[in-house]
Amino acid sequence: MKVLMATTAGSGHFGPILPLGAALLRAGHTVEVAAPRSFVAAVERAGYPYRLCEDIPPEEYQAAHERRLANVATLGHAAAAEIFAHLAPRAMFPGVLDAIDSWRPDLVLREVGELSSHLAAVLRGVPQAQVMLGLSAFDDLLLPAIVPYADRLRSETGLPPDPDGSAFAAVPSLSQLPLSYEDPSAPGHPEMRRFRAVSAAPAALPAWWPAADLPLVYVTFGSVAPVVPFASAALRTVVSSLADLPVRLLVTVGDAGSVDGFPAEAHVERWVPQRDVLAAASVMVCHGGMGTVLGGLAAGVPMVVVPQFADQPENASRVAALGAGLRVGDFGMVAEAPPPDPAAVRSAVLRVLEEPPFREAAGRVAAEIHALPTADEMVPELEGLAVRV
Repeated sequence: MKVLMATTAGSGHFGPILPLGAALLRAGHTVEVAAPRSFVAAVERAGYPYRLCEDIPPEEYQAAHERRLANVATLGHAAAAEIFAHLAPRAMFPGVLDAIDSWRPDLVLREVGELSSHLAAVLRGVPQAQVMLGLSAFDDLLLPAIVPYADRLRSETGLPPDPDGSAFAAVPSLSQLPLSYEDPSAPGHPEMRRFRAVSAAPAALPAWWPAADLPLVYVTFGSVAPVVPFASAALRTVVSSLADLPVRLLVTVGDAGSVDGFPAEAHVERWVPQRDVLAAASVMVCHGGMGTVLGGLAAGVPMVVVPQFADQPENASRVAALGAGLRVGDFGMVAEAPPPDPAAVRSAVLRVLEEPPFREAAGRVAAEIHALPTADEMVPELEGLAVRV
């Protein structure tokens, strides 16, 4: 079976489909990735052949980004719909369609934010499946904003309109989130195929600290937030608020983030194997990115979440609702997150370190995750989808 995976330019979007890509390869299938030009290096690092697609022209992206910032307070997440539901898929569509026509895959496996592959697969009659990036309620919320933009592209490509978004809703979906993490007030997706990634056994951390018996506090804002000015400042505020605690303080800033401006008590790295760190961590302090949160929950590590943008406020609230950690910063969707209160961050970290129920709750979620089928067990499901015409 030939499987074309499709992703937008973002590690948080590409990461969730990688466990399935690896499982397909282990099962003897062939996998290639359609990705925008700006993301090709990441695809190559992951070890996949790629099909080159185009990015949004910079001037179009900048104009749309400014419109998003101007409207985010009133439109919330829907303010970004123009970018990911119109400009990005319009740029990628020719490359994805060419990949389907020239390579003739049996299945398109797309991250849910990459919409051109949805349209191209429908146009060519290729079965498809989508991998969710976070809360299913988040996608339900965005659907009304997506549909008008998607219908413009459907018209341009010769497809009939889909005014209620039923074509999107009908795509078989997979998620790494355990059911308990989903918002209980949301409509729900009982047909969702849930799975877990399989990680190698963690390795010991380097001897970065003289007192290895102190609790490890892992602070990470992922790979994108550290290069966003207000989030970068928030990261430094968080770390400074914890600098004098009797802990081992480990901070990561990503490949593009700056290692400067942190207190001497913090050990700062650009990147560390997250599974190795989480195996030793007593608490994780993070921004609430879905991949980061899921990694912490899978490891049973309680967390303090200091959200910055996108779906991070919702993720922070779900962590708190599950009892697996605390949220610092009570705000909705804003263009720029307010600076975190250092005293609130410090207090939250001390509570999570000292009160066992947080770790116990995180452990319950971890057990639920580890009871899910593995990515390898999802391969027969994907094979079954590929034979449906």
